[in-house]
Amino acid sequence: MDNLIYKILWATIEDFVGLWEISWELNSLFPEKGIEENQETAKKVLDYFLRNNLVVFYFSKWGSDELTVINLDEAIKIINQKKYWEPPEVNDICVKIGNTKKGEKFYNEKLINNFAV
Repeated sequence: MDNLIYKILWATIEDFVGLWEISWELNSLFPEKGIEENQETAKKVLDYFLRNNLVVFYFSKWGSDELTVINLDEAIKIINQKKYWEPPEVNDICVKIGNTKKGEKFYNEKLINNFAV
């Protein structure tokens, strides 16, 4: 499980990653679990990341580099909104995820311990 946690966190450090791309990543790593189970795992991991200030969610228009920060309460609600887990069309509003300095530190120093999904 730790490998999965760090893989998701790395995706937010490497670049801003779309919410739907987290689901794709898990589906490629664990095809046997199925889309729904992988998405539920992703939701739990991202909820943990948000509540521990390891990542930030942003609204963006697909195809644009402009980002608008989403506050914590709204970001937690967005995790359960199906429309943001679907790949957007050009100019659609989507959710992207970026890391925080704390998230990068947790990744580099392997500080996430005993995460249970």
